[in-house]
Amino acid sequence: MHISAAACSFSQPSIRSNLCNMFSPLPVTVLVSIAALAFISGDATIVHEPVAAAAAAPSSDEADSIDGGGGGFSLPLVRRRSTTTTTMIDVAKEEIQLATAIAAGDKKLLVPLYGRPQGGSTYLVQLRIGTPTDRISPRYVLFDTGSDLSWTQCEPCTNCSSFTPYPPHDPSKSRTFRRLSCFDPMCELCTAVVDGGGGSAGCLFRRRYGDGGAVSGELVSDVFHFGAAGDGGGYQLERDVAFGCAHVEDSKAVRGYSTGILALGIGKPSFVTQLGVDRFSYCIPASEITDDDDDDEEERSASFLRFGSHARMTGKRAPFKQDGSGYAVRLKSVVYQHGGRLNQQQPVPVYVAGEEAAAAMPMLVDSGTTLLWLPGSVFYPLQRRIEEDISLTRRYDLTHPSLYCYLGNMTDVEAVSVTLGFGGGADLELFGTSLFFTDENLTEDWVCLAVAAGNRAILGVYPQRNINVGYDLSTMEIAFDRDQCDRV
Repeated sequence: MHISAAACSFSQPSIRSNLCNMFSPLPVTVLVSIAALAFISGDATIVHEPVAAAAAAPSSDEADSIDGGGGGFSLPLVRRRSTTTTTMIDVAKEEIQLATAIAAGDKKLLVPLYGRPQGGSTYLVQLRIGTPTDRISPRYVLFDTGSDLSWTQCEPCTNCSSFTPYPPHDPSKSRTFRRLSCFDPMCELCTAVVDGGGGSAGCLFRRRYGDGGAVSGELVSDVFHFGAAGDGGGYQLERDVAFGCAHVEDSKAVRGYSTGILALGIGKPSFVTQLGVDRFSYCIPASEITDDDDDDEEERSASFLRFGSHARMTGKRAPFKQDGSGYAVRLKSVVYQHGGRLNQQQPVPVYVAGEEAAAAMPMLVDSGTTLLWLPGSVFYPLQRRIEEDISLTRRYDLTHPSLYCYLGNMTDVEAVSVTLGFGGGADLELFGTSLFFTDENLTEDWVCLAVAAGNRAILGVYPQRNINVGYDLSTMEIAFDRDQCDRV
């Protein structure tokens, strides 16, 4: 991304020079995931709380609250309406277009999922940063299992996205804000002068995304406060966290109410690494905001992002390996089936790996990607079988021929199911709204396949809805268990 001198007009010349030079021809780090939290850090040593113990599962009352005790805690996933008119078909087109533009298979997309076909909504984590905090205006961030660094917009932010109603965070108002030094183990890039030419060294960060978007700024630390402080007093959980304070930002992570990313991937600066927890889980509801819901207020928590002993690790498990900053399971089979209870067809294997573990296909489990991505050798045979059986008229989008939409609705595709088989004996059956989506902004109803052909296999957040996904970092396994995620 080209950054002009005007775009880098910071009041402090040293910051302007260093941040603008960060996008010189250095090796590019590209991310494929979305849904993360982002905030500030400084020179002081980061204070970590004790590792969350693998204690007995908490009671439902304990698990459904934000609680730092007992070795675990849970953060509500807050559902907010999008401030834009982005539809699911727009998200799918955008993600397919970005993937087509990326030649290499190791680069990451950053396309947030909006849960409602019209108007859009998304699930975010709410927090406040610094001491004292702004109790009136909390911040919201996306959680991303494919990112290793949390970040948010910070002042001065003269070249930042304006697609959010919240202003950039102002670290100067926090007495607990500190910049990370070049000697900090999390430091990636160092500059000789950060603040006013006084000779102090400081730590910078930068990230580039597969769509050409980019984020850069300072690595800092500050206190993250989770859970709104009520009339009774303080916050339910407070942690000192290192994060990226973005002064230059052009990213799809800042959209709607989101102001950045909460990084749940693998790496030293990752939120889960800093917490020292050995497991976490989430369950994304498939339900949507209705017209009866209050547009001006956030929805009550429909689900939780759980850490430590609060994490729900039910269901069958699949071993994972580190893949960049993300988690990759072994995809051993893709099986297609069509029919109701009275006319069920025999399962049709579309892809079957060899007996050796190395023969299985790595599949990223990524909350930042939206769709289910399969290599063309698997996707096209699957798509042809689906198209033959549903017998619907295809509707073409000339600008996005890789998007497979048909004249019809969800009832027309309810007999279609696809089962993903993973190493370790876990499997995941996808059907209905985990495999298709509808578009109602047209003069006719379309039903579209939420699966696309790409360079590699990725299990995005759309097919993960209504599935409890648990990450056990000590045993390096991911547990999948179908659930009604909006049950509180």
